Amino acid sequence: MSSKKTPRNTEASEIRKAVEAKVQKSVVVPELLTAKSKFKFKCYPGIGCFTKCCSGIKIFLTPYDIFRLKTRLGLEYKDFLVQYTEPAVIEKSQLPIVSIRLNQDEARSCPFLTPEGCSVYSDRPLTCRYYPIGMGTMKKDDSKSGENFFIKIKEDHCLGHNEATEWTIDEWRADQESDLYDEMNSDWMAVVLKAKTLGPVEFSPKSLDLFFIVSTNLDLFREFVLSGKFIDAYGLDREYIEQLMSNELEFLKFSLKWLRFVMFDEGDFKVDEAARKKAKEKLLAQREMQRKEAREKDEQAEKE
Repeated sequence: MSSKKTPRNTEASEIRKAVEAKVQKSVVVPELLTAKSKFKFKCYPGIGCFTKCCSGIKIFLTPYDIFRLKTRLGLEYKDFLVQYTEPAVIEKSQLPIVSIRLNQDEARSCPFLTPEGCSVYSDRPLTCRYYPIGMGTMKKDDSKSGENFFIKIKEDHCLGHNEATEWTIDEWRADQESDLYDEMNSDWMAVVLKAKTLGPVEFSPKSLDLFFIVSTNLDLFREFVLSGKFIDAYGLDREYIEQLMSNELEFLKFSLKWLRFVMFDEGDFKVDEAARKKAKEKLLAQREMQRKEAREKDEQAEKE
């Protein structure tokens, strides 16, 4: 990955600009909210707009989303991906993920939508859990962590905003289990945030492939981990790895910690120090090679 980047300040002023752009589409309320901010909302069967928010929307899936949905449906990862998803790219990054493939009906409805509501409601994706709230993270270029902020989404068809039930953002997140999903995806989100704040960098095809595999298909990543090369390269205990294989949720946590470590040398991935040093040297060498390729590409462009 090339370290060549355009410095970007992602302070509140920049976030407000993005919010204002969306306000022009009459979707986002022009106010940054905190965890303690209050809003009124209630959604329930019988409300006039019930399920109208379940059509014509791009629903990107996080690793924990996919884990919950494929488990709920009793599918292997590959079968879930083929039946219910399509390729996507995370905005302002090169990172490949998947989104739910909507039905080809006039409304472009979610495949899990029924007349009675969501057929996978207790395992619905994070995007659906947060609605009508959106979450983002403000991060300075020199910081490894960010500060969460929230916005309220108010679409014309939604009548839930007229209800009297009041929440703080934290209360809503807890009620909808959004906080659990955020916790499970925390290392993955750190990778996404770092990639976005780096600016116009180019990740190697191998890095993008690894990101996609870990983000969407733990069965493939499991095969990778069980190879002797992976275990030896990171100085991992084989008994520990065998225990991970018997607990898919713990293996998911492990995979996301590893992804954060291998892409940016961050987080608390438990690894032998000699292996950590070797991995860091390899990462630095890769970045230097990409910087060199970027320079050569720029020089060639100038000649042309």
